[in-house]
Amino acid sequence: MVTHHHIQGYENFFEYMKNFKPNEPVYVLYTGTKLPNGKSWCPDCVEAEPFIEEGFKAAPEGTHFVEVQVGDRPFWKDPNCPFRTNSITKLKVLPTLAKWGTQKRLEGNQLSQLDLINMLLTDED
Repeated sequence: MVTHHHIQGYENFFEYMKNFKPNEPVYVLYTGTKLPNGKSWCPDCVEAEPFIEEGFKAAPEGTHFVEVQVGDRPFWKDPNCPFRTNSITKLKVLPTLAKWGTQKRLEGNQLSQLDLINMLLTDED
């Protein structure tokens, strides 16, 4: 079973990530903050959401899925956004799905391809 976690904001995210052991399979989805209607302000994030949900249905037992809402559109678009400039996250686009502690990631329209999501989730290190 996949355990879902929902985090908002940069500081909260890094504090929360300290809870995981180094050998735990943790995947982080970086997405735009959700609006009152429950959808992200990021249209690419909304488009990718059903593919990501479907992909995680087949994720290995014990997988953690951390969805981090990076902030509103102006915060994300700022070139100095800490999610962009941090040497660990190094985000270029939303959405981005990354295996925590590795360089493995899918970005943007790659997350509308179920085969790529499945490959990321089942690839051995």
